[in-house]
Amino acid sequence: MSKDSSKQWSTKTDRLVGRLLVVFEDLRPGLRHAVHLEIRNEGFDPVAVINQPKISCEVYDVSGTPVPTLESSANGPRQVRQWCVIPTDAYAGIRVDAQTGSVPTRQQGMVLLAIGGRRWGLKPGTYLLKASAVFNSDEDGPANQWVGELQLPPVEVVVTQEMVATD
Repeated sequence: MSKDSSKQWSTKTDRLVGRLLVVFEDLRPGLRHAVHLEIRNEGFDPVAVINQPKISCEVYDVSGTPVPTLESSANGPRQVRQWCVIPTDAYAGIRVDAQTGSVPTRQQGMVLLAIGGRRWGLKPGTYLLKASAVFNSDEDGPANQWVGELQLPPVEVVVTQEMVATD
């Protein structure tokens, strides 16, 4: 990719634009990527979004081939459902990756990427994460809740040898 894909926003969908921010986390001994969904309100009125949108995604290697998912378990508490009000001309970041479950260690030579109910063990290389975020109507939600789907720009995810190197 010639442009830094982490800086690109999606096409506007009914006032909102979005993008993913993927950040490497060294949990010592586990390795994973944190994933934040950033949403910007380009409308004229404040809008509310839920912190648990439905994320649909796929990860591809440099040749464009889908990367197989890991078989691993998730355990621990789920994030509490909360509403976030985004004022006009402002944005919010919501962490959307799975933060519970088994995380690979350096000895396994991979970094976990867990989002949208799926998990990938990424070995050193370059990958492309393609995703969309769907916000469904919630009858218990606020009147100004945003309902719709954001087709997010693809994000390049890089795992370096240094990330997984053992000391």
